[in-house]
Amino acid sequence: MTDTPSGSLPVPIVPGLTDLRVFARGGYATVYRATQISVGREVAVKVENRTLDSERDQARFLREARAAGRMSSHPHVVDLFDVGVTVDQHPYLIMELCDGSYAERMRNSPLGAAEARDLGIKIADALAHSHGAGVLHRDVKPANILYSHFNPAVLADFGLAVLAEVRDPTVTLEVLTPAYAPPEMFNHSPPSPAVDVYALCATLYAVMQGRPPRWQAERNPSLVTVLEMFNQPIPGLPGVPEELVDVLRAGMANDPADRPSAAELLGLLAALPIEPAATPVSGAPVPGIPSRGGFTASGPYAAGPTGQPLPRTPAEDAHPTLPSPAAPAGRRWRRRWFLGGAVVLAVAGSAAAGAWVADGTRKPDPSPSVSQAGAPVTEGRLPGCTDAATVESLPEGARCAAGLECFGPVRVRGTRAEATQVTCDGPHTWEAYAEGVLPVHLVGAGYPEISADPVVEQVCAPTTFRLTSRIDSTAGWHLEVLPPVDGSVDRTFRCLAGRGVDALDRPTLTGH
Repeated sequence: MTDTPSGSLPVPIVPGLTDLRVFARGGYATVYRATQISVGREVAVKVENRTLDSERDQARFLREARAAGRMSSHPHVVDLFDVGVTVDQHPYLIMELCDGSYAERMRNSPLGAAEARDLGIKIADALAHSHGAGVLHRDVKPANILYSHFNPAVLADFGLAVLAEVRDPTVTLEVLTPAYAPPEMFNHSPPSPAVDVYALCATLYAVMQGRPPRWQAERNPSLVTVLEMFNQPIPGLPGVPEELVDVLRAGMANDPADRPSAAELLGLLAALPIEPAATPVSGAPVPGIPSRGGFTASGPYAAGPTGQPLPRTPAEDAHPTLPSPAAPAGRRWRRRWFLGGAVVLAVAGSAAAGAWVADGTRKPDPSPSVSQAGAPVTEGRLPGCTDAATVESLPEGARCAAGLECFGPVRVRGTRAEATQVTCDGPHTWEAYAEGVLPVHLVGAGYPEISADPVVEQVCAPTTFRLTSRIDSTAGWHLEVLPPVDGSVDRTFRCLAGRGVDALDRPTLTGH
């Protein structure tokens, strides 16, 4: 590092960066605003205050930070441009420059229920993606959820949480922020995905209340005081639907086995029928309340010079296609609390509604017709999908499509498979008889791996075909799997049935 005039702290020398200015300081790291020389853009560089003295520790940091960097392809993970260690052994991360954090936002203007729910959906999806890739965050908190002119929520700091373990392999109060850490982290238990789920739910509670759950005014409570907090109930919040608080309570269960996974939490949040409010529950105007996902007010939460709402991302518009909260039968958390009938119906609706095409636009919703398990079904449904009892008999993870969909030949190029959607009134090769949500661990996988996965095979099984089409036998029919569009945030895959190239000149499954 080089000394600066006026006796301030030394400024690090980071390869490829110039004009470093302090942006924020924390207990373990300092964030600088800088210019990346090669492309002339402004970036944020987070430099660890302590050093990694051994080559082994430096190599581990670089290995794990680069693994975490692969998560930055997700739309709600901060872009990580580079990682490294300075000449004087300070680890650093070079990231996209954001405008502020939700820690600032909750202090100035706590979020309403709808906004907190939408924030949770984005970050839960990011965590589900990272957990599927075997990467834990370890320090989810409002200060690590950032926003910018282009994105209302990005999760930061995947890499620096690893440094706490490099410094001290035992899990102590230094590893996670105590206010957002679950009880097992104070018992020297190894971190798991359940830690991130707890921290996210505590974060969502905090951004609505203005402070963490169970947390009092004491800034640095003793370990005994912190452990006693876990025996306290989590109260409801004024103006916040109890269904939302129930979801957060489930995510903050003291037993990690009682918490939903990140993907399950995402589905539960997406299913909550919460209408956005123009003002907070108190009725006081709030600067920075987002419109259609973006901050629109002036000041630190401004959308930009025009003050116009930020555009929605495909992930925000894709709520109907987010995974439903289905869990293995043995998961205890699903039997220990109840969200209510309205939420159950919303889960069913979100699991089946809203088909998307390759360019990211939504196809018009078909008109409703007869009732299916308490929710409307659509014209063009397969015969079995109009009967509630039959729908309830579908294999786990399988669901009826929003309407009949027809496709031309499935073409496999390398490890990718694709098919063009065509009208069902003319010649076509395939008709969709069911659909499912691609497991997180298969995101980015090739067609051979997806089609052979047991979860996908269970959804696109002959049993599903017979139930939805009410065709007694698969004889003469070919069954196929059509993966999601490569690179799409929509993880819906389709189960196809056909008789040969362009052998279906009418909606055969509905007209057999």
